[in-house]
Amino acid sequence: MESSLLFNIATLAYLAAMVLYISYLAFRKKAIGWTATAITLAGFVIQTLALLLRWRESYQMDIGRVPLSNLYESLVFFTWSTVLIYLIVEFKYKTKAFGAFVMPVAFLALAFINVAGISSDITPLVPALKSNWLFYHVLISFLGYAAFGVAFAISMIYLLMNTDEKGPVANLFAGLGTIVVLAPIGYFMASQGDRMKTAFWLGLGVLVLAWFIYLIVAGARNKSQVFLFWSFCITLAIVLLVAMGIDFVYLVSMKNLAAGESYKKHMFESTFLNSSTPVTIVSWAAVLAVFYFIWSKGMGLKRLLKPYIPAQDLLDDVTYRMIAIGWPLLTAGIITGAVWANSAWGTYWSWDPKETWSLITWFVYAIYLHARYVRGWKGAQMAVISAVGFLAVIFTYLGVNLVLSGLHSYGGLN
Repeated sequence: MESSLLFNIATLAYLAAMVLYISYLAFRKKAIGWTATAITLAGFVIQTLALLLRWRESYQMDIGRVPLSNLYESLVFFTWSTVLIYLIVEFKYKTKAFGAFVMPVAFLALAFINVAGISSDITPLVPALKSNWLFYHVLISFLGYAAFGVAFAISMIYLLMNTDEKGPVANLFAGLGTIVVLAPIGYFMASQGDRMKTAFWLGLGVLVLAWFIYLIVAGARNKSQVFLFWSFCITLAIVLLVAMGIDFVYLVSMKNLAAGESYKKHMFESTFLNSSTPVTIVSWAAVLAVFYFIWSKGMGLKRLLKPYIPAQDLLDDVTYRMIAIGWPLLTAGIITGAVWANSAWGTYWSWDPKETWSLITWFVYAIYLHARYVRGWKGAQMAVISAVGFLAVIFTYLGVNLVLSGLHSYGGLN
């Protein structure tokens, strides 16, 4: 049996588990919850066997390497790590509600591989990867990423459960208006050349950073703004996943890519970067619709979750524990990566985009731990920092490979 077949079976298992965990929240039947756990555990065992089999297959092909070297294998291992951390949390805290938020991440990561058409071929290592540090660096880093992923899911639950009401409609209009104003400005500045495009993204980054700082400092007093942030996060996740899914289906069915041409060159070409103005307008209208739906239905989701969600203090504590585990792992991952870089390229640090964003991510979670230990912060502010940190993780892991280039470009989508 090939490892790819086992990975497909694991994907189906995680899909079934995702549906069952959500059904458990909807119908409040313990039998559904236990079935979801059993299927998740079965999928995890199958995926573990698939990883071991892929490792064995590499030796049968006289390649003989650990299955952690490309985007396909790293996505698979990220999923495996996330499910492992989640199962530990479920068994320790005796709650299944988190599964409805974590298992979609696991399923979508594996499904992304199939939708994107990422090659599952076992290929020889490029020279830069031929080192024993590969195993240590990737293993440690992805266990840290998985801990951050679980922390993010729990943070999203905390922010929702900590919200008393969604706030005035003015907040919704402010959010919708921001999108309506910034989107055309972004298109216009991007059309004026790379310098103006860079200026727009830097300006947007400053605005977002200012909002994050406000939420961290005053979020506990202005919960409706935190709910708006929660709505943005959920909308961003849904929109990006759907847009990328449409994009890849379009590329696979309608375009013939040149040999060696990367998919990332055509990212969002069928949606937000479509040459047809009406299609672009419809894409952004869909964003506004999703944002409105998430904002307006959030309190309904809170009422649905409330009987199954542990106390907010416990949610805060679990988030802290996950980050307290993940940050040292990320630190060790950066250190082993630096040692590996020195053996491969003769320098410990070269400010490669992935190195730079790894350092940014490290600082975000360092701020979280500092605020917890030194300032004694708890609650909404900490959940916001956790969410911001995981957004940085996602960009470090996928965004850099898909958007930027550098020494880690071998992990890109091609």
